[in-house]
Amino acid sequence: MAAVALLATATLVAAVALLSGTVPALAGATILSIMAGIVAVALMSAEILVMRRLWAFDRASLADTFRNDTRERHAAHMAFVDDVSRRFLDNAQVIALRDAEVSALQDAVLTAEIDTALAKERLSAEKARIAALRADHDAAMSDLESARDDLRLAKDALASSEAAGVAARAEIVAWEEAVSVAETIPSYGRRRLA
Repeated sequence: MAAVALLATATLVAAVALLSGTVPALAGATILSIMAGIVAVALMSAEILVMRRLWAFDRASLADTFRNDTRERHAAHMAFVDDVSRRFLDNAQVIALRDAEVSALQDAVLTAEIDTALAKERLSAEKARIAALRADHDAAMSDLESARDDLRLAKDALASSEAAGVAARAEIVAWEEAVSVAETIPSYGRRRLA
């Protein structure tokens, strides 16, 4: 800004010197313009240097801010990666535990199926045994009925046999009486009987 003011002043002095048209005024205006130009260049160089330093400082500050942001993002990213890794490991452990539980349950189901199959086989065997026992029971009941029928027939035969035995005893007794009567009869009577 100061350099612009110096150049504007030098231009104004040069314009006044031109209007006056004198050599010393023109020489003084020229020297003043050269000096103002040199001072303006020095001021502008200093301002440019200051501006470059400010820009460099701004860029460095911005880079530092970006670096800090990058560090924070990296730290957040690493924390996220650690969290996800921990969760993954936890989930992997949970999955492994659940897989073990599923495997144990599958084994239990298989064991239960085997036990069920064995129980069905035992049930079938028991049903067959019950059927055989029922058949044996039915045969035994049939044999019992036959034996009862045979017993009735035997009792009837015994009763008729006893009746026949009684009749035979009665005949034997009658014959024995006849023989004893015949023995008491004289011998001539025997010849007739003979």
